Formats: sequence, structure tokens, C-alpha cells
Amino acid sequence: MTDYQGTDSLLHAARELRQRDVDAHFLIMGYPNVAHYRRMATDLGLDGWVTFTGRVMYEQAPSYLSLGDIATAPKISSTESSGKILNYMAMEMPTVAFDVPVSREFLGQLGVYAEPGNYISLADAIQTLLRDPELAQSLGQRSRQRAAQEFSWEQAGRHIISIYDQLCKPSATQRSYEKRTLVVSRSPTDGQETEHR
Repeated sequence: MTDYQGTDSLLHAARELRQRDVDAHFLIMGYPNVAHYRRMATDLGLDGWVTFTGRVMYEQAPSYLSLGDIATAPKISSTESSGKILNYMAMEMPTVAFDVPVSREFLGQLGVYAEPGNYISLADAIQTLLRDPELAQSLGQRSRQRAAQEFSWEQAGRHIISIYDQLCKPSATQRSYEKRTLVVSRSPTDGQETEHR
């Protein structure tokens, strides 16, 4: 958990929602800097509104994710991937994310986006889903379908195989070089046939 991962923005968005009297609880999983963010949450008046799990083993993550109704991916980086979004999608969770290319790559039109780094915008996006459970459910279901169709292990395997197929195909130049023409000619002097390649 770090600033560029959006943890600071998420906590400030949580305070904003509390000030609006929006009923929500934030389950924040991850490490390091857990003690730092617990202190920040207390300083922001979020005691009772936020639970920090600390480090969670990967195989246990689905059990924790199943406790939530909405996922957030407030990573600010515009270049580093955000693979956790795929876990949210697989769990059928509607996802709020900052509007950066890596989030759009996974979520497409199914994400609820906030202005990067703007915690008020992040709070607005979260509140949108909290106030509209039908929209949240629809986005979650369609996100799971998108994850299965475009980002499953099977799909990734097919994509890798197609790349290898392309790389292993001989180029047009190689094919023309490898193609041999057999010419048979008869010697005018002795009548013997000679093969030329």
C-alpha cells in the first residue's frame, strides 16, 4: 500500500463519503505501510469505517473479496499494470477506478471512472454504485463475462500460441529461398540427363 497505489486517495474518499453520511465500510487489503495507513485513517476520523487486513495470501483473496459489494482500483500510475482488476472482474464485482489506460484496458466501458488523483471524483464514483445496486449488479455480471471471454487462461494460451505460430512461420523471403526448382536437361553430346537444383 503506497500513495501511487491510490491508498491515500481512497482514505480521503472514504472521509468524504462519511461526511456525506453515505453508509459504507472499507476493507483494505495489502501491505506494506499498514501502521502508517491505520494512523492516517484514525487522523481522518475513519475509526469504525475502515478495516485493514494486512498481507493476504493470494489463495485467500477470493474469500475476502466475497465480503465486498464494490471494488476500488485507485492506482494512479498510467503505465504499471493493475492485475487485481482481473480478480475483481472474476468475482463479479463492479469496479471504481481512476481513469488511466491500464484500468481501461481491463474494464473497457464497464468501469466507473474517476479523475486520476482526485479523491472527490473517486468518492462520487463510489457513491454512484452505492446508490444504484442494479447498475452495480449489471456491471459486475458483465465484467465477469468480459474477464472470461478476453482474459481467461484459455484465452491467454490461445493468444500465446498464435504469436508463436506467427513467429515460427517462414517469411516470404525464406519460403522463396527454400523453394527449389528441379530442371532436367539432356546433354546434346551424350544424351544423358542431368538434374540441376
